[in-house]
Amino acid sequence: MAKYEKGQSGNPAGRPKGTENKVTKESRQLFQAIMDGEVMHIEEALALLRENNAEKYIKALASLFPYFMPKKVEAEISVNEAPKEPSWFGETADHHVMPDTSALLDE
Repeated sequence: MAKYEKGQSGNPAGRPKGTENKVTKESRQLFQAIMDGEVMHIEEALALLRENNAEKYIKALASLFPYFMPKKVEAEISVNEAPKEPSWFGETADHHVMPDTSALLDE
């Protein structure tokens, strides 16, 4: 038999779910501080790479995309409802009058 029931914590006063641990938080802060000072150098390096080798420049940009762009996720959508006409459709179809083109054919 389990010590705790499902969904019950062994340490209710522990770290809240989703909270970063101290090392992760400090590591992120350090990395952010380093990168703040490097942005200008990164821009210069990319400009130089673009001038010297367009293919490597494109590959470098493509390798950075996953860090700044959300991943594309496929989602399947199903509708369990039969398609129906819009409420205004019948009204419009009833009032639509075809122009008389017989005069054009007589000419």
